[in-house]
Amino acid sequence: MGKRSKSIFYSYLYDSLRFYGTALSLYEKIKNSREPLYPDLRAQEEMKIFHIARSFETLGKAYLTSYGFLIIFPSLIISTAKKGGLRAPRHLQKELNSLSILARQALNPKKLTNKLKHDPLGKSQLPDLFISSAKFMEQIGEKELATLYNKVSAYLSKPNNQRKYDDISQLRKEITDLIRFKEIYKELFEILKNCIEENSNEAICKTLTDETKKTLSSFINKTYLLDQIFSLLDLGLQGLYDGILYTAYLARAAEIADYTVGRTEEDEKYLAEIIDHQAEMFELLKRIEETNNQLIKDHELDDFMGQIEEESREFFKKLDVNRKDSQNPSQD
Repeated sequence: MGKRSKSIFYSYLYDSLRFYGTALSLYEKIKNSREPLYPDLRAQEEMKIFHIARSFETLGKAYLTSYGFLIIFPSLIISTAKKGGLRAPRHLQKELNSLSILARQALNPKKLTNKLKHDPLGKSQLPDLFISSAKFMEQIGEKELATLYNKVSAYLSKPNNQRKYDDISQLRKEITDLIRFKEIYKELFEILKNCIEENSNEAICKTLTDETKKTLSSFINKTYLLDQIFSLLDLGLQGLYDGILYTAYLARAAEIADYTVGRTEEDEKYLAEIIDHQAEMFELLKRIEETNNQLIKDHELDDFMGQIEEESREFFKKLDVNRKDSQNPSQD
């Protein structure tokens, strides 16, 4: 990188690529080595797992807000079709409020480092966003989708030493048909943008409060966020959720895989389990990082993202002031 990054997104994307690069080197070394590996094969495998885990971790921090947007969009699409916002406006607003909290976390370097640490998805607002979305889904009659969201939230909310690979396998079987086509996302973006600009008579526009419009405007008018989201969608829905689940599953490996001191027997079994299933995780990571490697080559991206992130922080500060003023009106 050569210089200090100006944006959180660019920094974490760069770090994710660094960890992936080391994991790839270890993968090739293990695959092609004809000489004994030092100190042994298991040690090399564990170091590869550590770097895969850290790559997923930093990727999760880079894309934290984008993951949130992709979680709530199925409910917004269904809400548009069913006029769900008219039936459950309070739950829709709670969902959007939860997204705002997640975005604030993604814009706060200290929280990303000190609070979210190696578990950026499990310790962030993301599990609560899944729950808020599930409650809205229940209100508009989408029971099956609500159940799935609750299950994913429950998995992310578990302590990292209780997240099992078998649970991921079961969840992956259930994650089907949430969104049919990427084009649906694009159409909804246009509808919501027109709502905010008051150029549409769509049913969903009538359900949006002024506060909701302000919240949405902070996201929808950010081209960089749309680019992130559509890049993630290119992975396919299964790939997207695999990324979320693997990031949570590997959070423990990011803590323990680089040192042997203090490990328990359960830790050793967990690392062996990752080694057994690493191929699918590594393949997904490879696909993601190939896309990210193209993004990182855009030298204007860091400056642009730094500016956008600062504008977003200012937006949330003003939003907080406006809320405080509305809750404490002048007595004059």
